[in-house]
Amino acid sequence: MRHELHLHKIGPINDCRLTLDTFTILTGPQANGKSTVAKAVYFFRSVKQDILSIMMQGGPKAVTGGISSVWHTVLKQRMKDKFLQLFGTSWVMPSDMMMEYQYSSKVSITVSLDDDYNDPSRNYIVIDFSKSIEDYLEALGSHIFTNITPAQKEYEEKKLNELFHDPYESVFIPAGRNLLTLLSTQLNYIFTSLEDSQLRNIDYVTKRYTELILRLKPVFAHGMEGVANRMKGDPTQTKKYERIRPALNILMDQAKEIMKSTYRYVDGEERLYLSDDRYVKINLASSGQQEVVWVFNLLFYYLSEDKKIFLIIEEPESHLYPESQRRISETLSLMVNSGNSVLVTTHSPYVLGTFNYLLMAGQIAETYQKEVKKKLRKRLWLNAENTNACYIRNGGLTNGISDEDNLQLIKNELIDGASTEINDMSDYLLGFLYAEGEAKCPTI
Repeated sequence: MRHELHLHKIGPINDCRLTLDTFTILTGPQANGKSTVAKAVYFFRSVKQDILSIMMQGGPKAVTGGISSVWHTVLKQRMKDKFLQLFGTSWVMPSDMMMEYQYSSKVSITVSLDDDYNDPSRNYIVIDFSKSIEDYLEALGSHIFTNITPAQKEYEEKKLNELFHDPYESVFIPAGRNLLTLLSTQLNYIFTSLEDSQLRNIDYVTKRYTELILRLKPVFAHGMEGVANRMKGDPTQTKKYERIRPALNILMDQAKEIMKSTYRYVDGEERLYLSDDRYVKINLASSGQQEVVWVFNLLFYYLSEDKKIFLIIEEPESHLYPESQRRISETLSLMVNSGNSVLVTTHSPYVLGTFNYLLMAGQIAETYQKEVKKKLRKRLWLNAENTNACYIRNGGLTNGISDEDNLQLIKNELIDGASTEINDMSDYLLGFLYAEGEAKCPTI
């Protein structure tokens, strides 16, 4: 089941509808709504995690300190808080703002606004659940959630996955990652010293991303190879390791080629090792290394744990040389072919161009596939039937996939638009520099 998102009058978006595929690509100029769409998808797909979090805290009564034991009331309040941290105050939004997410034909959530009777200039958030969700929450009211065992948690996760037609855990990797890495040694202090009201002012996805990093740092005490070696030496994980080993090896190779180093968390420090005895602290590393180090760590972690994720990643190309942009794009395709789902926002023609040749590879006739595999691993090929690309501009969204001669590719104008304009201007100026066949360049 493909999920459907409808946004109306929120942020830069005037009105748009998006079908979420296994691999979804969003491109377009800055400040036109790519992040708004990405955050909206995360808002709705992380509702499962909101429900599970309330369960793990002991249920609604434990969360509210006995004030309320009604599931749908507590969940809606949590979603309202999340909405404000993702999109800002509703008071400045148009009264006809609306967000709707369709998980299936019978499962949906809608967010809208309602005027304050005493002050029509102020809008308040209204959340509506479809009947299937209301029925589920009503049934939870008879359950007691104390001392939940791992088996009980797994059972509840399975039920949530079935209800929302979503087998994935949602993971958002935001833009601006190098700033968080730059503040590596201060993150623990920042998060423990801030009051709740101050924490709520931090962008929701940035906060969740940071919390995830803080939790997983110790996992990489001996780097990715240390994690792989632990799995290899554990008899209970032998079968799993052999199954996922090829993908882990590709990911490690791509990480080494881009970072020219290996990450380790040693003595409370994040380090990038250039050799066994030479390293640089991560806050002193290059901006490109800082941008991608936790992208690779997180992808490696979820691959090694065999956890299926819906990955939302903003601007994977940030601070990277074109060759590295190609490699990280291939890594995202690897994640898709390892059973995950990915939504990526990008401005880069190199990223879009890489996705295009991966789409080409996926549409090569079987007769020639063996030859193509010698040049490009099949684990990196993209399936055109499960790939969707969209262009966001002027408050709307248009299809970014062309289907000429039964070949589905990202439209060339999206990849080459900027370079075409640059080349046209260069040609125009060259006409003056070489007017009448003689160079008009100044003499040096």
